[in-house]
Parts: sequence; C-alpha cells; structure tokens
Amino acid sequence: MALPPAPASPAGPADYESAVRDLNGLQTTHEVIQQIRASRGSLNEHSVPEFTAFVEKLGHRVADFDRLAVIHVTGTKGKGSTCAFVDAILRQHPARLKVGLFTSPHLVEVRERIQIDGRPLSKDAFARYFYDVYDRLASPDPPLRLVHAGSPTMPMYFRFLALMAFHAFLAESVDVAIIEVGVGGEYDPTNVVERPVVCGIASLGVDHVGLLGSTIEQIAWHKAGIIKSAVPVVTVPQPAPALAVITARANERAAPLQIAEPLGADGAALQLGIAGDHQRTNAALAAALCRTWAERTGRTPADPAWITAGLAAARWPGRTQQFASPRIPQLTWFVDGAHTVESMAACAQWFSAALEGHRRPRCVLLFNAAHERSAAALLETLHATAGQCAWVGAVFCPNTNVTRSDSNNRNVAHDPELHAQRDAAAAWARLVPVPATVLPSINDAVRHIETAYAGQPTAVLATGSLHLVGGVLDIAKGSI
Repeated sequence: MALPPAPASPAGPADYESAVRDLNGLQTTHEVIQQIRASRGSLNEHSVPEFTAFVEKLGHRVADFDRLAVIHVTGTKGKGSTCAFVDAILRQHPARLKVGLFTSPHLVEVRERIQIDGRPLSKDAFARYFYDVYDRLASPDPPLRLVHAGSPTMPMYFRFLALMAFHAFLAESVDVAIIEVGVGGEYDPTNVVERPVVCGIASLGVDHVGLLGSTIEQIAWHKAGIIKSAVPVVTVPQPAPALAVITARANERAAPLQIAEPLGADGAALQLGIAGDHQRTNAALAAALCRTWAERTGRTPADPAWITAGLAAARWPGRTQQFASPRIPQLTWFVDGAHTVESMAACAQWFSAALEGHRRPRCVLLFNAAHERSAAALLETLHATAGQCAWVGAVFCPNTNVTRSDSNNRNVAHDPELHAQRDAAAAWARLVPVPATVLPSINDAVRHIETAYAGQPTAVLATGSLHLVGGVLDIAKGSI
C-alpha cells in the first residue's frame, strides 16, 4: 500500500495561506485511509518510533519535551473540553504561567490547534514555525533515521501539527504544555512524551472502532497507553470493563491512579464557563489534573481560588455553544460537535434544557455525521432525548465549506451524489415527518436556513460533527 509521496519543498512567500496550502498537501486521502484500515495498520507499534525520528531530524531530543511539564489527556468524550478547562485554570494561576495548548480538530482556522496563553498562534507565527519545521524535514541533511523500509519521509497532517506544536512550545519557553491525544493513546504520536507531569483519561466509549477495536476493553487499552511509569494518572468514573483495563495498566507501570468524581451537590455553586451538565465530569477531571500538576511541580498556591476562577473562565467554542444570528434576528443557533451516541445524548439534554421556558419552540436541525459514523444511531438518540422541540424542518449537508482553505478535508469520501446525506435525511424522516432538505455545502445550508426559517423565532441545532460546527460558526457567526 503506497502512502502519498513527500511533497517538494514549498515555493513562494512563506505566509499563512501558503502554509495552509502546503499543510493541506500532507493530508491523507480517504482512499488511503480505507486501505490502511483494511490492513489494520493505521495504528501500529511503529507510530511513535517514526515520530521520534522526525523529532530528531528537526534537531530536538525526545527528552527535551520533558521541559514542557506536560499534561497529557486522552479519552473518547470530553477530552477537548477537559483540556479547555485545564488551560483556563492554569491561566488563573497566581504565578502567571505561560500555558501552551495543543488540540484537534480546529473549527475555523488551523492555527487554533496551537495556542499560547489562550490565543491561537498569530498567522505570522504559524507560518514561521510551519516552514521552520517543513524546511528542516525536507532537507537531506541530516538524513532521516527510517524505522523500517516503509516508513514515511514526511509526517502526515496530524503528525506534522503535533511536531510543530512541540517545536513552538519549546521555542516559546512555555511553563506547561497541555497535549490532547489525537486518536487512541498507545500509538498516538503525542505519546512520544516520556515524562509528563500527569496524565488524564476522560470518559470512554465505543468510537474509532476501525482503528482502536470494537470493544470497550480494546479501546481502553489504547487510551491507557499514555500512562507512564510512576506518573500519576487521573480518570473519571468509567464503564466497569474500561476501568478494569485502566487500573491494570496503571498497576503494571506503578502509576498512582485517581478517580475524579463529577462535581455534584458539593460543587453545585461552582460556575462553569462551558455549558451542559456533562461538563461537571470534565471540569472535575481538569481540576484534579491541575492540582496534581501544581503539587508535582511545587507550584501549589496557598489560595485555591485559581481553580474555581479557571472553571468559570473556561471557553470551548463549538461545544454546547449558543449565539444569535447576526443577520436574522429570529434565528438562534445552538452548535455542538457531538459525534458519538453518548455525546449526542448529552447534546440533546443541553439543547432541551436551553429551551426550557419556551413553549414548544420551533426547531430546525442541521446535521452531518462525519467519518462513517452511524447517522441513524445519532439521530435516534437526538430524537429520543430532545423532548422540548417542535421540529419544523431539517437540513443535511457534507462537511464542505467552499470559502475557506483551512476547511479542505481530504480524509472524507467524495460524494457528489450526496448519498450519505440522503440516507441521513431518510433516517430522520422515519423519526420526524418534517421537510428535509439535502444541500451540497455548509454555505448552502446556512443560506437556506436563513431564508426559509426567518419568519418566526426559531432554534437551529447544528450537530453531528465538529467540522460541520466549525463551518457554521464561520459562515453563520463569522468567528468562533
């Protein structure tokens, strides 16, 4: 199976748009992803050694990353929100820490993935670090230490961004780096970090089955792969089989294991900056991670108010986010990137709670299920849980934003006939007999909703995919 060839050294001005174009050239196509999945070789024992080879060619040692005082976070649901809470808490630390944050995916601009002190890298900084890494890797000197004959000679999209994040955080001398795992943990490139200060495992569920396995135990094994010898690990209440795997892997590595209980009655007065009852689980995990990090680095403040202040200050666009349409006053948008059955249930609960006090408001659904997930299962969960709605319409579209190069996604199958969207519309029609419209882009979908449902107050729920939500924020709101 042939991977895409390494691109040539970029030509032209080293500006942000050029960096985005050249970065997009590192995306793996849908067809190649399918070949890799069929061979069961997309996540393998070579992933971290290959990434290590890129680290060394760039001029770093893996041990250099220990200087970043890393907080490493994985999970199926809520790992991004957990990282956002951690970031907000640490930025409230009285020592005025310089905080780096690496997450994925982005919503509108790819530079959102690498943040320092709560702000994405500037366009100039992103381009500078991009070409710093790109040019060093493209150079024949020093030679790349290939792991085996089939090893890639240039990292693909996510690996490149992870490498770029580590490089930028070292260059910027951050005090702490919050690193979110891409997929899994054991073989994720971010697992190159040998001595994080603390590791976190958010709620687990069945997702990425083509990559991680079809059982919760197999998935938990991959996620628990970030646990390091004698490094504390914090998790949340998990399904019993998953917790058993996490506990076993922690015991194997003599890693102290803590279970952070969701903020309950004793934490009811706490204000959380990210909406949704399920965020109490993510907030509890984040608070425990920050306390452990502070203890292990000798930076525990006398006043614990930094934790509560950070929880209140946290923001995480695209997750349980609500905004009024700037163009159509009658429309209120509710966006959440829920893409698993469990996260869709939480999304529906949040949406229903947000509509309380409004008597059966008119609701419109905007939906896309990404990466071959079961649209029918997600829609059934939404329908069963969002009981406050009077659905009047639904719109289905692919994750295509025709106006922004940052949104160019070659990982998904090209579907000019919109078969997947028509199948999803049919699944929804079996649940809710309302008009369903299938359109070729997010741009078309937003324009249609703004035109067709502008006459009366209407709540629009956009969900099923973070890529969809990012497009909606860009097109309907104009920002994140």
